[in-house]
Amino acid sequence: MGKNDKELEQISTTDKLKAFKTLKDAGFRVEFNGSGVPTVICQKSEDIDKVLKDVRKALKELRYSGSFGVRGPRKTDMITTEESESMEQANDACAISA
Repeated sequence: MGKNDKELEQISTTDKLKAFKTLKDAGFRVEFNGSGVPTVICQKSEDIDKVLKDVRKALKELRYSGSFGVRGPRKTDMITTEESESMEQANDACAISA
C-alpha cells in the first residue's frame, strides 16, 4: 500500500517536470513555487488573461491535468519592462549629476 502511494507521487512529480519543460520550451518564464507547482511569470499584470489562455492550450496538448499558476511580476523579480527601464535611467542620471 505504501509503495503505491510513492509511485503516484513520483508520477505526479514527473508530470509537473514535463509541464515545466513544455512551458519553458514554449517561451514562457517558469518557476516552481514552494509546493512544486509550475508557475508562469508574466511581464505585466495586464497580460495574465492572455498568457493564461496560452498556458492552458499548451498544457492541454500535453494532457497535463495537474495544478499550475500564472502570476504577475513581483518587485523582486528581475523582469525589465519599459517603465522600469525608464525609472532606472532617470535614477542613473540623478546619480551622475549629483
